[in-house]
Amino acid sequence: MLSVGKERILIIAPHADDEVLGCGGLIEKACRLKNKVKVVVVTVGDIQHKHQKNIITGEVRKKELAEAMHYLGCDDFEIIYDDKDSLLDAVPKKELVGQFDKIIDQFNPTMVFIPLPSYHQDHEAVNKACISSLRPNKDKKIKLIALYEYPLIDWQLFKFWHIGGLYLDISDTVHKKVEALKKHQSQIRPSGHLISPESVLKWAEHRGMEAGYTYAEKYYIIRLADF
Repeated sequence: MLSVGKERILIIAPHADDEVLGCGGLIEKACRLKNKVKVVVVTVGDIQHKHQKNIITGEVRKKELAEAMHYLGCDDFEIIYDDKDSLLDAVPKKELVGQFDKIIDQFNPTMVFIPLPSYHQDHEAVNKACISSLRPNKDKKIKLIALYEYPLIDWQLFKFWHIGGLYLDISDTVHKKVEALKKHQSQIRPSGHLISPESVLKWAEHRGMEAGYTYAEKYYIIRLADF
């Protein structure tokens, strides 16, 4: 799946922490192999979660993202909106598609990883806009477009059973994925919650068993081309 220094990998994440939950192993492994990796977080912002009493500011989320990316060896990352957390369904789809078109044109990726849709309106909006932006284009040499998992998607995974699965062996980097998640300290849930370091490790172990690895990340192929 990964060559040494040959790929330009674009990862689009609705929020800061989704990039690690879905692609933490991929990010670390691809950077270590000297590939170009760009992470785009669509939005951060001031928000209060049910598991916390205090409001988490967008500035805190930005700092956590930077720490996680630096830990994984990725120095190319950006945030599109700093005031739209949980509000992306109110952003016109045309605007989101335009943002993604611009990034794809400038970065010229060979692989793109986008989020599975979920119950969260931001994930739904990002997924739909990404699909539109990644429409077939003979001038774009994107050989792989795939969906990445988000732990809270598990209750509707049956919707994606017909899509080809791609497993990435992250046995040598899973603990860096977990440590990178911990950099998003404001988002960490208690043990037993799907978004907890313990559960993320279990999820990777489960995906590993499916593919004959110790730990793995699973991706769902939208398009695979031979360029």
